[in-house]
Formats: sequence, C-alpha cells, structure tokens
Amino acid sequence: MNRSKYVDKHRKNNYDRLEILLPKGQKEILTFVCRNLDISVNEYIRTLITNDLDDNKSILFSKSDMNNELDTALLDKWQIPKKYRHMIEYAVYSKEDGYFLRLKDGYINDISNTKIIHVYRLDKLRMAINKSHKI
Repeated sequence: MNRSKYVDKHRKNNYDRLEILLPKGQKEILTFVCRNLDISVNEYIRTLITNDLDDNKSILFSKSDMNNELDTALLDKWQIPKKYRHMIEYAVYSKEDGYFLRLKDGYINDISNTKIIHVYRLDKLRMAINKSHKI
C-alpha cells in the first residue's frame, strides 16, 4: 500500500469529516487569527469545540443558569428596544465572554445567520439585534 492510500485509510478510520460554510471574509479573518496563534485552522476549531463542550455542556445551549423569565431589567440597561424583546429567549453578560443573546425558535439573526448573538461591545449588540427577524 502506498503512502497516500495509507493516509486516506487512516483518516477514514480515525476521523470524521465536517464541512463548514462561513460568510464571505470570515475565512481570511480565521486564517489570520490562526497564523498569529501559530496553529492550524483545524486545531483552532477543534480547541474551540472541545472547550465549548467541556463537561458535556455547551455554553450556547446550557440552561443551567437560565430561569423561565427573561431579565427585562438587563435589557432595559442595555437599551434593547421593546419591539425586539419578544424574540429573545435568553440574555447574559460577562466581562470575559461579552454579550450573549439566544433568540427564540422561529427567529434568526442576519449577521450570524443563527439564533445566537455573541458580541463583545454593547453598540455591536444593538446593531445585531436590529438584524433579527422571524424566519
């Protein structure tokens, strides 16, 4: 068996393949970040996924510190317009992770193309919530 067949067989037996689609321009940003960290894009993404799923819970879908009621005082403090509040399922802020919003099922954000909004500055959050709508 030649080397390329051996490598193909090893990859097939030991790894799962996943294709990822990124909005235009994000690939360049991702490769720039990885180059500065001196790691491969695969290693960077694997590390992010591993850290996120550490202890079998994702930060994006963890309900450990969620209550059934949305903290409207927090949204008031952030000055989120009332017309967008019915879309928001969960909102939290921390100095390390920034602002995190999860939209209810049936809503999507055009900037992230998901129901998740995760930014580090309040002005970016206000801009991002304006790009959210019903699917």
